[in-house]
Amino acid sequence: MRRFFASSLVVGSLALAFSAVPASAASGVKQMLNTNLPEVRFNGVALTDAVDFLRDVSGANLVVNWKALEEAGVTKDTQLNVRLRGVSLKKALTMVLAEAGGGDKLTYDIDEGVIQVTTRELADQKMITRVYPVQDLINEIPDFTDAPDFSLNTTSNNQSQSPGGNGGGGTQGQHTNSIFGGDSSSTKKEEELKTKAERSQELLDLIRSVIFPDVWQENGGKAALRMWNGNLIVTAPRSVQEALGGVRD
Repeated sequence: MRRFFASSLVVGSLALAFSAVPASAASGVKQMLNTNLPEVRFNGVALTDAVDFLRDVSGANLVVNWKALEEAGVTKDTQLNVRLRGVSLKKALTMVLAEAGGGDKLTYDIDEGVIQVTTRELADQKMITRVYPVQDLINEIPDFTDAPDFSLNTTSNNQSQSPGGNGGGGTQGQHTNSIFGGDSSSTKKEEELKTKAERSQELLDLIRSVIFPDVWQENGGKAALRMWNGNLIVTAPRSVQEALGGVRD
């Protein structure tokens, strides 16, 4: 049965991406973000102190754009209540920012080995290009509803009705179609299959209608989306890339 799951693209993990960060720097940041932390216990702790703690225990280059945060109503003295055990720096930082911003107001960006905490609005002003391999999403899988029937009972009946069979009185090959599941009408299914270009267009239309519809050029925005050689090329804000499962390691 053919499948075309939007969710596999929207939240699934699509690994191939273009990155402006040098390989060594990107690898170092990834290692830092995946560093397991000791117990994180912030009970009425100021945001600035929480950031200092995360920086010290992980050794990461972690900075905060305090001016941008203050314009969004988040200050150094914003109180946190977060308690975590056995989590990575990436998870702890995400939870701290969610607590401080009251949702998804805050985020962090990665630039040449530096993790910068900022507002999502400011981060989204930067357009990022990523390439996602989606060949498996646009390949057509036909429905094999006309598969041959190799029933032993059917074969036995045909043999008994043939001139050389025990029953006699039959015409050789008369029931060949019963053995092999019908006539050449199975080609009808092949004619109904969509072309790869049609399936690619359906995928593009789906993304534009589900993932932040207003950001795409076709809807009056600035983000661009196109297919090339089985890959999805996306130039869009960070939040869009994250919705597609990209950007962060």
